[in-house]
Amino acid sequence: MPRNGTKTVQSVQAKQEVIVSAGAPRSPQILQLSGIGPRELLSSLGIDVIEDLPGVGYNFHDQPAMFAGVTYNYSNYPGPSPGLYFTNQTWVTDQLTIYYKNRTGPDTQAYLSGTTVAFLSLQRLTTEYQKIIASANKTDLAKALPAGADRTLLEGYKAQQATLLTDYASPDAAVHELAYGGGETVPLIVLKPLSRGSILINSSDPFADPVFDYGTFQHPADMQVAVAMFKKFRQFVAAEPWKAVGMEETTPGQGVEGDAAIEAAIRNITQSTWSHPVGTCAMLPRKLGGVVDSKLRVYGVKGLSVVDASVMPTIPATHTSSTVYAVAEKAADIIKARRRRA
Repeated sequence: MPRNGTKTVQSVQAKQEVIVSAGAPRSPQILQLSGIGPRELLSSLGIDVIEDLPGVGYNFHDQPAMFAGVTYNYSNYPGPSPGLYFTNQTWVTDQLTIYYKNRTGPDTQAYLSGTTVAFLSLQRLTTEYQKIIASANKTDLAKALPAGADRTLLEGYKAQQATLLTDYASPDAAVHELAYGGGETVPLIVLKPLSRGSILINSSDPFADPVFDYGTFQHPADMQVAVAMFKKFRQFVAAEPWKAVGMEETTPGQGVEGDAAIEAAIRNITQSTWSHPVGTCAMLPRKLGGVVDSKLRVYGVKGLSVVDASVMPTIPATHTSSTVYAVAEKAADIIKARRRRA
């Protein structure tokens, strides 16, 4: 669509193969609009079904983030606060000048964070980690999946949970990210959520946005991990060094105590995305709700591949950019090898 808003239609033909790389939100939309996806959904919109592939658009997940919801004030801060980036433009300009002149000052570190990032395992997060794992094993996964999910997706979900709970039991596999740079806002992130959502079209119009269902906290274990995260950070800031700077929790507030109250606060302050969407065209066996095979080829469709974060069946315990680069590099090797054999 040109910038003037005029819709135009163009036809492009591929001689070798088509590679869809529109990201986890848009790749499933393109496939669904092209007749590749859940039969019932496509038929309800009058789209001819090219391949009935129930996993397209399902298995969607991201990392729930308490990004702007946990805040602190300081009565005795020893130096310039990162909050000055938002409140004092003169200071911001001065620091940028210092950086360009001497390559020194606060702008030499990552914006608002520096190296103050921790990735913690569930064992390091809470002594009740075994209780959380046991509770997750008792969860009715059929009720945790979004509406319309095929039975193959349930089987894939069971397999994913079994793998993820092995990670939950490990002292080395991270489930939580804390990125704290000394400012007023404390990001607390659920890195390995068990909840799953969907991204599905509700129109055959290619310019209409699909419907996002993040499924945030649909699996009860995710909330249990989030509560443990919040409690852990409170332990962290209760340490003696923080008393010297007069650190005081302002949101949700020190009066919020007990698991039920903390859970209610978390539901109010959590955003469903850490901008790391994955999983909507998962690389899994077809019988487990997969969309692409180990060579990134879409099941049942010749000459069609997907290369982006949508092929990740589960999200890595980190930010996804480097993993996407790795997927792209591997995809390049796979595609070149196919060309050599052609």
